[in-house]
Amino acid sequence: MVRRNHDAPSIAIDGREITNEGTGIGRYTKNLIINLLKIDKTTRYYVLTNGENVHLGEYENLTVLSSKSMKRGVWERKFVPEVLKKYKVSLFHNTRSGNTFFQPLDIPYVTTVHDIIPLKFQDEFPEKVVDRWKNFFPPYIDGARHIITVSKKTTEDLVAWTGIDKSKISIVYQGIDPMCERISKENAKLLMKQHYDLEQPYILTIGRKQHYKNIQTLLKACCLLPDQLKQDVKLVITGNGVENYQPIINELSLQEYVKPLGYVPEELLSVLYSGSELFAFPSLYEGFGLPPLEAMAYGVPVISSGIDTMKEILGDAAVYFDPNNPQDIAEKIKLMLNDSSLCKEISEKGLEQVKKYSWEETARQTLQVYRSLLN
Repeated sequence: MVRRNHDAPSIAIDGREITNEGTGIGRYTKNLIINLLKIDKTTRYYVLTNGENVHLGEYENLTVLSSKSMKRGVWERKFVPEVLKKYKVSLFHNTRSGNTFFQPLDIPYVTTVHDIIPLKFQDEFPEKVVDRWKNFFPPYIDGARHIITVSKKTTEDLVAWTGIDKSKISIVYQGIDPMCERISKENAKLLMKQHYDLEQPYILTIGRKQHYKNIQTLLKACCLLPDQLKQDVKLVITGNGVENYQPIINELSLQEYVKPLGYVPEELLSVLYSGSELFAFPSLYEGFGLPPLEAMAYGVPVISSGIDTMKEILGDAAVYFDPNNPQDIAEKIKLMLNDSSLCKEISEKGLEQVKKYSWEETARQTLQVYRSLLN
């Protein structure tokens, strides 16, 4: 139901990613909208989707508008402008800029830039995707009234690639909200055996098939671990497309040590995290990097690549390694698995670190951006 006060400002938000479970942008979009609705009862919100059923709860100031399923370009160039005009929307927020057909709009708009990965790793994406970023992204960013980024590193990269005025950018960190309550390691191990036939202790990593996720270097590091350790502890890889790592797993003779799980439904992520001995994050580039924070929220000690973004987000609550050096990664794995007191220290620091990130605070800072533009 829409508020009857038609003098109230109205904001439309691109909600297409809400149903894209398991992605950082999907969680960002859903949690941002839910928390905006919790703290702001005066603004009218329109959430725009592409024919998907979206359930965000009952709020008097919320309307979900779904088009019939359309191709992305038609949705962005036709459906969105029509909605903005019909409902006299005051401000539009694109939560997933980059791979877009959006044109600069007739009303003020805000866009969130999570990263510019397709520009930095062009060889890993289809040519049409890279061309879209090159051709549509700069003018769309230039036309935005304001830009939200999720880290200092993303801000630096955005300025370097587009030349955008830094005064138009606000850094708003993402939040962290464990999908379920923490469960005991004993119960998690029982559920891991039940769902994935996994009984051994394991190191967890999350990464898609893209090269920049750097799973291949982590696998090479596993080859350098002592045979006894490899027998005692498995490496579990989860994420869309991880089956593509099977050839390198076979090539490195790691079939007995590595278990690729592929996509894990959200309701089992708490089990996956809670049952792990260690979380390893070898990524070469991240805009924010949510998985290590999620691991910390479950009390799992984290080792991470020492890239700028991860040091910015994780602080001193992780043990860092050189992501291009398999030997260094192997040494950090051995260090953690052989030193229970260090694991306990890193785990405790992680639980404190995640307190710095909340979706409510993400929503509050985003609302400040909205109000500064509406006023």
